[in-house]
Amino acid sequence: MDIKKSIIFNLRWHRRIGLSVFVVMIFLAITGFALNHSPGLNLSKINLTSDWLLSWYGVAPQKTEGYPLADNWVYGTGTGELYFDNQPLGYCPPPLAAVAATEQMNLALCNGALLLLTKQGQLLETFSQVHGLPASSNRLVTLDQQVVIVSGTGAWEFDLDSLAIKALTDLSALEQASSIEPSPLPSAFGNKDSLEGISLETLIIDLHSGRFFGSAGVLFVDLVGLLICILSITGLRAWVNHQRLRKQ
Repeated sequence: MDIKKSIIFNLRWHRRIGLSVFVVMIFLAITGFALNHSPGLNLSKINLTSDWLLSWYGVAPQKTEGYPLADNWVYGTGTGELYFDNQPLGYCPPPLAAVAATEQMNLALCNGALLLLTKQGQLLETFSQVHGLPASSNRLVTLDQQVVIVSGTGAWEFDLDSLAIKALTDLSALEQASSIEPSPLPSAFGNKDSLEGISLETLIIDLHSGRFFGSAGVLFVDLVGLLICILSITGLRAWVNHQRLRKQ
């Protein structure tokens, strides 16, 4: 094969291979750039919780639970933020164990803290173990508008006016007490950060390597890599033959 035919042959395959992989090459370049700057872009901190994405990764979507209060909801997040509907109230050491409501106010029992809220969802005060909250408190019930704090070792009446507590002597009265049970939180509320998800960095890594599409995706990326090598070789050969042709 003479030099001219060799140049035409190389350029023809160089063009064909280039056209077949140029979209993938651009995609790999963009994802590679994103991964190279992942710390600055905080890709690992961006949590994706789309149902179809979690299903693709085999992760079951977690349903956030909250406590219904008439037309409102009180719920916590894994980061310790307490919410009244979509309004953040403050720090509530997780988990949120119980919620109670009286005519005067609402109460939220967290891990070692009892938060007193207005009926409109404003934080009034935080009552902790330092102020006398019984250790291991895990339940709130109401008896005739009187709040009772329950733990594994007993029950205590909580005075909403004086913020004083005293032991409940008649534990049989708890059988008549009412409590608010947690329910699945409506989709209008909820903090996505509290759900298990896939980080954007993980998604980009899997797309860049082809692992997102399983073994077939990995083989495809391998094939693209091989074609890029051939593209480089055909381009180099075409340039060398062109230089030889110019010298003749």
